[in-house]
Amino acid sequence: MVKTLGYSRFAYWIVLACLVAGCSSDAPTLPRRRHNIVLITVDTLRADRLTPYGYDKIDTPAIEQLAREGILFEKAFADTSWTLPSLSSVMTGQYPTSHRVRSWNNRLEDSHHTVAEILKAQGYKTAGIVGSYPLDRYFGLGQGFDYYDDKMTQALFADAAPRDPAKPTKQLAPDASAKHRAIWQMTREKTNAYRTDTEVADAAIEWLRENQAEPFLLWVHFFGPHEKGKRTGLEKGEREAHIAEQIARYDPAVAEMDTQVGRLLGELRKSPTSTNTAIIFHSDHGQSLKEHGWFGHGMDLFDTNVHIPLIVRLPGADRAGERIQHVVRNLDIFATILDLANLPPEKVESQSLLATNPRRSPHAFVETYHTLSLFSRKADVDGRERRVGTILHGLRTADAKLVRSIPALAPSEDSADPLPPDYVSQGTSTQMFDMKSDPGETRNQASKEADRLNAMIQLLQDHQTTGSENHPRHQLDEAAKERLRSLGYPVPE
Repeated sequence: MVKTLGYSRFAYWIVLACLVAGCSSDAPTLPRRRHNIVLITVDTLRADRLTPYGYDKIDTPAIEQLAREGILFEKAFADTSWTLPSLSSVMTGQYPTSHRVRSWNNRLEDSHHTVAEILKAQGYKTAGIVGSYPLDRYFGLGQGFDYYDDKMTQALFADAAPRDPAKPTKQLAPDASAKHRAIWQMTREKTNAYRTDTEVADAAIEWLRENQAEPFLLWVHFFGPHEKGKRTGLEKGEREAHIAEQIARYDPAVAEMDTQVGRLLGELRKSPTSTNTAIIFHSDHGQSLKEHGWFGHGMDLFDTNVHIPLIVRLPGADRAGERIQHVVRNLDIFATILDLANLPPEKVESQSLLATNPRRSPHAFVETYHTLSLFSRKADVDGRERRVGTILHGLRTADAKLVRSIPALAPSEDSADPLPPDYVSQGTSTQMFDMKSDPGETRNQASKEADRLNAMIQLLQDHQTTGSENHPRHQLDEAAKERLRSLGYPVPE
């Protein structure tokens, strides 16, 4: 498929001439040079586990130095607590209501323009080096990258056989048969689910050493503190012990990630391109460590899952040491990259993090569809048995959080008939937290502050009407479902 991008070199020079002449524009002030951009993503990383965000139980010196040299955003939020949807938002500058990737059974459709495609069309060299299977090119995030390294080496099962590096798994062809697709996915499930942060850093450093031509966009994704060593068939006591072990591993994994990010940053500082290179560091989502009774991510919208670190280091350490207090979103990375590339903004939800006078809404929308599958159940709906799950939609402002749990038909439901409005209304529950007095989100204030509640509900409902709920799902066979279970992701039967 050939895409028509919203940019041309003619448009680029028109915008540049307009800026020089002082034309009026609502767009943020663009830099005068087309900077190189390195986007560093760490999977499952909580902001409150890094020293620049006040954590003192481990040292993260590489990220601490990055924060001293850059701009740190204290209230940055992922729009979803799941990897593929979150990074689809980063790459498109859109909320899931627009790009329609909401769970592991979706793909980012070719009709969406990614930031890599836009920069590539403007002469950038583009490379992506990712650390886990959910970002395999099969799911659509490889669009626009000249080089996309999604080769994994490690199994997530604790008792999996070691992978033979002499027998790499071949990439799946787009037109592969169902049989070949099942063999490919089953092979990956047992052998190469992810790769270590050391391997990711090695691959990124090698690419940098071999590619000095400017300008470039390099995306590096570390699997980092994501849970590993999954075990099956555990009894209740064994499961609790396994979770405790995973929680104990979280901080050491963060420290190891910092070491490998430090290696990459060290290479960038030595590179002849360093004076013209900007670095964006962030996470796709956080991780619940049993603060609200469970371990993992994707299941709720507490800040443990959606509050993310976000740091931007500009060339020459411009604006070093700034700490930004207002709410920003991971999808704002898209517009920031365009800003750094001296390209005009697209008409999407994303806004540049570098704007000096941003027209920025003081809130972030958040959602998760993971509960739609995991907690689906058989229910009597007007005398008819249906399989019903829940969707969580939320709104995060600087000082408050709204979360609505809404019944919806589970993905396994074959019927296209929607749930009756009365059933949905009666099954919807609402929570609202005052984040200043209750940062742990333990006291529901929904029944006590009617005016604030109604205003937030209206904003949320307006947001939800911007997209259709009828996006076709990308169906996964049993091998792919088991593959995702091996990553620690519950999948419906």
